[in-house]
Amino acid sequence: MHYGHASAEEQPYINMTPMVDVILCLLVFFLAATKLYDWEQSELPVQVPEVSSARPATEPPDDLEVSIVRAGLVDVRGQSYDLKTLASVLSEAKARYEDQGVLIKGDAQLTYQDVADVLSACDVARIRSVRLAVKPKIEAGSAGSAR
Repeated sequence: MHYGHASAEEQPYINMTPMVDVILCLLVFFLAATKLYDWEQSELPVQVPEVSSARPATEPPDDLEVSIVRAGLVDVRGQSYDLKTLASVLSEAKARYEDQGVLIKGDAQLTYQDVADVLSACDVARIRSVRLAVKPKIEAGSAGSAR
């Protein structure tokens, strides 16, 4: 008797039946699951309501117009504020609407520091949608010609 050695007439054998059963079960499962995802909307018995003009329940507010009057003084909606108060006004607007935007207006003769101060107040209020109001420069020679 040799316990550790296989005899020459014994051949290794792999039973394929359990593996074929598992593969067939997986195949049936994936066929059924795929069929569920192929349904068109027209096949589902759902009646979606119709409206004449669909709009969001709340519309986003317009950008706040911040006009720089002079260094350290700005105008928002007809009221004048200093830069510290401007930051709190912008923070309140940001609290009411997360994506509140700001449009900064000012005279062309203002210094860059005046604009930077207002931008800093917007940063303190965490307002990221900031625009600067500009108008196209009209050249002296092309003022009378049409483009």
